[in-house]
Formats: sequence, C-alpha cells, structure tokens
Amino acid sequence: MTVQPGDTHETVARVLCSKFDFDTHVIARQDPVTTAMAVRNCQALVVVGAPTAQDMSSPAIEEAVAAMIPIVALCSDAGAHYEIPPGISYALDPALGPEHLATALRALVGRQLEIQRLQSDALNALHFSGGLRSEIDNIQEELQLAASVQREFLPRQLPTLGGIAVAVLWRPAAYVSGDIYNVLRLDEHHLGLFVIDAVGHGVPAALLTLVISRGLLTKEISGNAYRILSPGEALARVNDEMLSRAGRTTRFATAIYAVIDTRNHRLTVATAGHLPMLRMTRGGRCQAIPTQGGLLGVFEDEVFVEESIDLDLGDRLFFYTDGFEQAFPEMGQDPAAPRLPNRRFIDVFNEFSALENPSDVIEQIELRLDEERDLFPQIDDLTLLCVSWT
Repeated sequence: MTVQPGDTHETVARVLCSKFDFDTHVIARQDPVTTAMAVRNCQALVVVGAPTAQDMSSPAIEEAVAAMIPIVALCSDAGAHYEIPPGISYALDPALGPEHLATALRALVGRQLEIQRLQSDALNALHFSGGLRSEIDNIQEELQLAASVQREFLPRQLPTLGGIAVAVLWRPAAYVSGDIYNVLRLDEHHLGLFVIDAVGHGVPAALLTLVISRGLLTKEISGNAYRILSPGEALARVNDEMLSRAGRTTRFATAIYAVIDTRNHRLTVATAGHLPMLRMTRGGRCQAIPTQGGLLGVFEDEVFVEESIDLDLGDRLFFYTDGFEQAFPEMGQDPAAPRLPNRRFIDVFNEFSALENPSDVIEQIELRLDEERDLFPQIDDLTLLCVSWT
C-alpha cells in the first residue's frame, strides 16, 4: 500500500505493517514521473484527509485513477457530511482504527488483483483477436478472388440458335458456388446445355465444378471432320476422367447435359444423379423427363441413359439444381424450423412459364426469391436455366 508523506501517514503505514500482512510504504514528494511509477506498482492508494479538487489533480491520484487503482481516503468527515469525489473508491474515518482500514484494503486489494487478471486476459484476447481479424480479412480477400475467378468461367453471353433462347439464374449461397452451367453453340444446328452441381459447398465444390466443366468433351475432332458427342457419351467420358484422377478424398457431382438439334427441334438429354429436366407446355402441362445415371466420380463404366423428345413451339424447359427444393419453404413454416425439401418450386416455375421470353421468366423467379429471402435466408447454391423455343 502507499500513503502520502507526513507524520500521520507514516504512523498509519507503521501500524498496518505491524498488525497486518501488508507491504506498505510512503510516497515521498518526488517529481511527477517518479511518483507515477511508484503508484503504478501499487495495488491500492491511501490518502489521509478529504481530498480537494486540487488534490485530485496530483500526480499520484491522477495515475491511480488512470490505472484503475482503488483509492481509500482517511478523513474524519467520512460519513453523511462528506461527498466522495469521483475517483475515490472508499472513504473511512480513521477513528475507527486500523482494523477497519485493513479490512477495507484487503477487500480492495483482492478486487484489484482480479481486475488486473481480467485486464491481462482482455489484452491477450485483444491481441489474439487482432491476429484473428487479420487472418479473417485474408480469407475473405481470397474468397472474393476465388468468386471473381469462378465468374470468369461462366459464359458472358448466352447464344441463341434456331429460335432457341436461354436465360439463366445463378446465385451462390456464399462467396463461391458448387454449381456451374454453360450453353454452347456446338455447330450451326446444335446447341448444348449443361448444369453441374458438386456435392458439398465452398471452395472445394467450386474447384470441382470448374474441373468437370472444363473436362466435359462435347465434340470429337478428327482432321477436318468432327462428331458431336451424345449427352450420355459425354457424361461417361467425364466420369472415367474423374475416376482416373481420384485420390484419397473422393469427390462427387451431379450433372445434366442436353443437346438440341435446331433443325427438327429434337432434344436429347442425359443425367448423372441429377434432378430431371422439367418441360412445361403452352397448355400449362408440366412433365418431368427422367433419365437414369449415377453420380459422376463413383462407379466405373457407368451407363448414362439418354432420353429424346420433340419440342413444340412455346415449350419451356427448366434445368435446375437441388437448391430450389428448399428455396421456397412450405406456406406457414416457422423460419427457425429446419427447411425440408419440397416441390413448391415447380408451382413457382409454372406460374411464370407462360411469359414469352425466358429472361422475363428468370426475372420474375428472382423477384420471388428476393421476397422469400427476407424471412428464409438462402441455404444452398441455386442455378436455373430456362430454355424456350420462341
């Protein structure tokens, strides 16, 4: 403990040292820096007499207040007549004896030790959080860069061929998406469309979609001639390539690939564990086009069965990922409840399928998603291709 100099102060210090286990010394009148350093090493400061406004600005008391060190004032008016100024922790009448002062000091010192421990923990936590914040900032910067790179692999403009128009909705749930798509003009008469959904989320899923999309062979060129691969054959080659490069960690993906011959408007489609394409006619009839085929990267020599249909003028085709099964929750569902897969998205697709342009269909579905997002945040990547023979 420290007390300010003077016979009374020294007497108090001697009494406390002789009767109780305190390390007590008197602060001599020294320069402000020396006084501040002496107070900084204390657990409590005792001043004799009622401190005045001038006393409160003394180097010892200012340092104690700044360092959050408790200050005890010994003054005979320490009762109802003495208003304790800000910065003084406790006021005690010295007539009560040193035992009362010792009790108060023991309590304040015990509190001060706990405060110092908490301050040390807070400083360590602040230092740790600073390093953690820096790491988080670096991760966010890398994720933003990854998102930018992934977007560069998406088509800048979707081709239109033989009256077939396409519009797309692509919404990652986070920075990067485990979904990817493409619309390819294979030659003067054929249009290729695919959607890939990697199992999982984040950067690993995004990298897998890029690898698969780059590895999807759509044409086989020999000299001056070429052959357009059928959807089933194209998926089989991707599957074989993934299995040949499989490491300790197995990665899976679903995919749907379709080729449209614009001369006769015949569509051939194959899927790899993916949701079936939806066909909606002008009459409002909704038809799922199911095909058989396992996940990409799982089974060797997997056969991806193809299905062919003849399109009618005004048909709407929807290629989509499984995120839509949870994008539109059931009516009246609690936002905090787990969101189970449902078929409500088909009603939403059908509601806007009569619009003439695929871009208008996509625009209306995006608006509906925005309305749902106010209560139900997006939990999965969303990709939707709307194709129409206008």
